[in-house]
Amino acid sequence: MIDWVDQRIAGMPQGVRVGFTSRRGGVSTGDYAGLNLGFHVGDDPEAVRANRDALQDQIGRELAWMSQVHGNDVAQFGSATRAKTGYLSVGEADAIVVNRGQAAAVMVADCVPLILVRADGTKGAAVHVGRAGFDLAITHRALDVLGTNDVLAFLGPSICGSCYEVSEQLAADIGGRWPGAAVVTTWGTPGVDVAGGVERQLRERGVHNVYRSPICTYESANHYSHRRATHDGVSAGRFIGFVAM
Repeated sequence: MIDWVDQRIAGMPQGVRVGFTSRRGGVSTGDYAGLNLGFHVGDDPEAVRANRDALQDQIGRELAWMSQVHGNDVAQFGSATRAKTGYLSVGEADAIVVNRGQAAAVMVADCVPLILVRADGTKGAAVHVGRAGFDLAITHRALDVLGTNDVLAFLGPSICGSCYEVSEQLAADIGGRWPGAAVVTTWGTPGVDVAGGVERQLRERGVHNVYRSPICTYESANHYSHRRATHDGVSAGRFIGFVAM
């Protein structure tokens, strides 16, 4: 159910767990077949609830979730309340900061699930970095809230620049603000490499321990992809990245 990040990574603080889910496991069916964790995508709520409960049981912690809005607001785990779904939620935000004894999730289906962990093991963050959030520098905002650049950064599966086609104007605008982010897709059209841009933002801030998944969600049958589903005329579920302190 969970693809765990190797705990033997150099500098990984003791007691911190980082992981990413895929479609493997779960009870959802149809377009959402597998471990869909999003209530908002049209899946049977009881299936989503069963998936979330099984996941939290495996992690051994209750996760804080967020209503992601492609912005750059960073919430604290302590602000979470019990949502109508029955799960902890910090409301509208695109990053959750956790302290010891806490855990949080970021839901994605092409966007970058970014997990940050302070090297001293005292804080972590689950960050949702879509194209808009990348452009709004949510990566920098999350680092500012963590209070240090001495962190380990984990970028989970996301759509690659070769598959993320955008308009010529959008590519030019983002490339102008974030050099290197504008790319050419497999089809020879303008594209944006969000994961590559996030990695550059991290390294420019002095984050040296960056671990980036090679998996492209658009190309992977084991992951939900909103863009692939849209092209196929179907619906997409959501997988997560999480950090448990």
